[in-house]
This record gives sequence, C-alpha cells and structure tokens, in this order.
Amino acid sequence: MTVIDVHAHVPAASQWDEFLREMRDHGIDLTVVSSLGVNGWPQFPDSAQIRAANEQAEEFSRYTGGRILWLAYLNPQNDDWPEELTRCVARGCRGIKLWISLRDPVTGSLERTPPVLKRAQELGLPVLIHTFHRTDPLLPGEVSVPEVAAWGRQFPGLTLIAAHAGCNWRQALGILRDVPNVLVDICGGMPEAGMVEALIDELGAARVLYGSDALGRSFCSQLAKVRLAAITDAEQEEILGRAATRVFRITEADLAAARQAAASLSATPWAALPDMTEDHFLFAGDMPFQRSPLPELADLVAALRQLGIRRAFCASGPSLYAFDMAAENRLLAGAVAALGDDCLQPLATLLPTAYNWRETLAEARQACAGGIVFPYLHDWDIREPQFRDFFAACADAHFPLWINVNLHDYRIRSSGTSPRRTASAETVDFLATAPVNAYVIQGAAAPQVQAGLTLGRADVRFDISRLVDNTGALRNMIARHGAERLVLGSEFPIRDLRTNAACARWICQPKCRGSH
Repeated sequence: MTVIDVHAHVPAASQWDEFLREMRDHGIDLTVVSSLGVNGWPQFPDSAQIRAANEQAEEFSRYTGGRILWLAYLNPQNDDWPEELTRCVARGCRGIKLWISLRDPVTGSLERTPPVLKRAQELGLPVLIHTFHRTDPLLPGEVSVPEVAAWGRQFPGLTLIAAHAGCNWRQALGILRDVPNVLVDICGGMPEAGMVEALIDELGAARVLYGSDALGRSFCSQLAKVRLAAITDAEQEEILGRAATRVFRITEADLAAARQAAASLSATPWAALPDMTEDHFLFAGDMPFQRSPLPELADLVAALRQLGIRRAFCASGPSLYAFDMAAENRLLAGAVAALGDDCLQPLATLLPTAYNWRETLAEARQACAGGIVFPYLHDWDIREPQFRDFFAACADAHFPLWINVNLHDYRIRSSGTSPRRTASAETVDFLATAPVNAYVIQGAAAPQVQAGLTLGRADVRFDISRLVDNTGALRNMIARHGAERLVLGSEFPIRDLRTNAACARWICQPKCRGSH
C-alpha cells in the first residue's frame, strides 16, 4: 500500500536520518514537508526568515534522494511573496504552505491572503493552510475552517487543504460539505477515536489525507487514526496515499525513487517494550464530555481480554465532575464486583480539596485497588503544603495512587471547564519529596517523564500515552531509562483502546507494524 504523509516539518539536520528511518519503519513512502523557520518559528516571519526556511526544506528534499517533497512557505504580509514563490517553483516545490500570518497583525484583515491563493490557482499548486479551532481565541494571524471554506468558494479551481481539520474536528463538521475543492488532513491532534470515520461520512475518503505533523507528533499515532479506524480497505488506501498522489501530482517514478532510497537505510534495532498486559489509564462508562463506545463493563472486559490485557486499572468516567464522588466510586466498585472478573481494577476518584477526603479515602480502601487524583482537571497544585496530609494518609494506608497530569488536549478542552496546565516542575518537585507509596503518573509529556525517571524512585511509574504521540520519545526514553518504569496507558475512551499498545509495538518492534 502506498503511504504518503502530506504534512510534516523539517527537523534539525542532526535528525534527518532518524526522521527517514521513522518513515521507513512505519511504511511511509513519501513525506511532504515545510519549514516554518530555521531559528524558531516566528508568527510573522520576515523575508529573510522565509527564504532561509524554504532553503532548508529544499536542502532536506535533496538530501533524501526523493523521499521528501517540499512546500513553499509564504507570509502574505510580506510584499515580496510573489518573488519568493517564483523562486520556489523554479526549485521544485510541490505546493504552498500558509501558517499563522494570514491576517494583518494590527487590523486582523485577511485582504493580503487571497492574492496568494489566486496565484496558486493560476500555477495549479495546492495550498496547505493551518486551521485551528481553539477553546481560547485564535492567534493574531490564525484562521479556522470557515475562512478556508470561503476561499474555496472564491477560487473553485484551487485545491485547498484545511490542515488538522481544525484540530477540534467536530467543529469542522458541516462547514466543508459543499466545497469540493477543499480537503482536510488529519494530523496534529491527539489520536482520538472516531475522527477519521466522521470525516469520511462528511467528505468522503477522497477528501481526507493522512498527515503526521512530525516531529511535533509521531508518524505512528497519526497513522493509527487511519489504520485502526472502522473503514474499508479502499477508504484506507485513499486516505493513506491515493488522494495525495492526485493532489501533489506524485508519479510512479517519484514513488519508485523514494522506495529505492529507503531500501539503503540501515535496519532499526528492536527496543524493549513496557508491560503490555496491564492498562493504567482508562475510564469505565461515559465521560462527562464524551460517550464511551463500550459503556457496559462486560463489553469493556471482553475487549481488554481480546487485546491480551490481564489487568486494567480504571476510574469512573462519570465521577470526574460529580458532586458526590464517593457515590460514583461505590457504583463502579459494585459493578466491577458483580462481574466476578478481576481484569478490571477499580480506582476511586479522590479530591484532596474536599472537606471529606478522609472519609472518602477510608471507604475507598475497602473496595478499590487504589485512588486517582486530577490536579489537571480539578485545578490544584500537588506541591502545595495543604495536601501533604492527604498524600501521607494514602502512603500510610499503602493505598496506591494514580496521578493524572493531563487528559485529552488542553487547546481544545471542553468550554466551561477549568483545567489548569500542570507544569513539569510541579510533578517533579512533588515526586522529589512525596512519601513512599506506589504512584503511576498519567498523561505526562516527555520532559516530565525524563525528569521524573531521573529521580530514580522505584515506586514511581509513568504511562506511555504522550510518549507514543511524539516522534522518538518512547524509544529515547527506553534507551535512557529502560522500560521497567513505563506502563501502558490507553486513555480510553478518548483514544481507541488499541491505539497506544499498537503504537508502542510499531515504535519498538518495527516489523510488528502490520499487526493491530
């Protein structure tokens, strides 16, 4: 199957070979890249910064012997964009990339962007446009899917790609249905379950493209959106490669050259896997903001068993924002007990800011495998002195704790909730002095995991959900610290139950890429 990544970025030269091996290991034949800057990514790059970025993209493409195609990065606010585009076309760019300089930074006007699109239409070049639907206001020069839809109607002969499908892709549904020359790519967001199926229902597979947003995201976590989706083989082939060959005019000769270049790369050694038989990051029942595809515990257990999971430490989805968390804990523990299957291990949701946390903890100890706390969702700092008694009480009771420092994607968090970004220093400072217990940290990004593991505590483990989602993070962490203090975490039902386990295998054992 032909696989073409339509949206990635140029890494530092020291990472070029790693980038190419990652492509090869995940079965990617060609990748279309853009550079957003050589020294940082300024929001409104000047002409010299644009020139340097495009020269970097062109150089990377030449280095790879045909495995990388590149887009001309333009800032419509610069008067000399026509000259830069002409130069890039002469040097072989396959399209145009527009990022977050589409509006005038002072007035917010979009008037300087349509001339770029008009020229692209004349040249027959596709245009990839960053689109985002943030919970917070857009960045000064940023646009969303409705602006791209309007441009699609204004320039019907132009192929536009709404990058990230807006990231909060649910808010893109309905906007592009009647604009056939506007496509979407699926990259940049978390590997959420249901995204690809919804976009196919909305647009058809021919208007949905695979992209990774590497190195910001991993190739595999974005591939998992397609490979694990409930779609036909023909739809998968369309999204992974066929549509891209039409959009970027990729020939069989292009693909043959790319595959020949890939064959010369050295093999990637296998890496040790974390324990794939326990899941430490999942929720039973519906979430407050998302329904579960497996709301019945018996169905969840059956799915876990099918994946080879012998134990899964699960929290109650309905408990996250419940007034009476103790009642939700009782419901979960009772339902698990009624199953008579020890696969599910219930975790009691605890709130150290609550007046009755001692009573809730005492009850939870009788029926639950441990407790889970949410400094991220519930907006409290685990380092604060007023919570020391809580952590000491859990340790004295030998009551293990799962600490959630991130859930879903903060940029598109549910409006009306007030999660607070958990800084890496909070987690590391807490772990440096926390009483001895058993801790699993959920949702930690690579810098948090790296700093936490460096402390050398045998009673602390980290789930891999964010490590599989960023290029190289899991392999690099295992190379530095081994796999013993890393655990599987699926982040179900936000992600497909299979995604993180499959990604870990694809990353650590490349020849397992074909197995789900």
